[in-house]
Amino acid sequence: MTEPEAQALQAVTASPDDTGKPTGRPTEYSPAVADYICARLADGETLTAICRTRGLPSRQAVHRWRMRNDAFNDAYMRAREIGMESMSDDMLTIADDDTADTLPDGSPNHANIGRARLQVDTRKFLLAKLAPKVYGDRVEVDVSGTVQHAVTLDDRERMRRLASFMLDDQRAGVTIEGSAEPASPAAHGQPLQGGEPEPGATPADRPSPDDL
Repeated sequence: MTEPEAQALQAVTASPDDTGKPTGRPTEYSPAVADYICARLADGETLTAICRTRGLPSRQAVHRWRMRNDAFNDAYMRAREIGMESMSDDMLTIADDDTADTLPDGSPNHANIGRARLQVDTRKFLLAKLAPKVYGDRVEVDVSGTVQHAVTLDDRERMRRLASFMLDDQRAGVTIEGSAEPASPAAHGQPLQGGEPEPGATPADRPSPDDL
């Protein structure tokens, strides 16, 4: 705590009113008190613990200051971010402190070990919720590439599906426009009778069964 902060805190805590009695919690915004609160927040303390100090405003008063003073709200949020770094440092300190992990008879002090584990886990959970991008468990999955799936149908399956489509169209009353010419006997593997007519021959030029 700097000298101006200490003087401001002492003035707020011990300043008497006109009757000579100590004053209650301050409600009006004070730059010195606001800076003092931000300094303790940046050190990793919670606002609840800070506001328990005699002479400091209540949490409700601090939040009202934030809503009414944008500069203080910005400083408050920045102090909170720095406080998270301080809290992460405290986790290492708690985890590395083994001074009370052993009882006088040499057996493990499970109560102290469990308490330290709870303190670390609580801070880990809080940091992961407040700043998940920095302190959360991140799982990065990189999926790339293409998947090609080809289905090959045999002639029988294609004819079956075509027949199914045509039957569906017939039931739905769908007709296909156009005309189809009758297939020649050669298309069905049958030989022509009387020889192959000359190209361009008309039906009248073709031999009738009586002429054969």
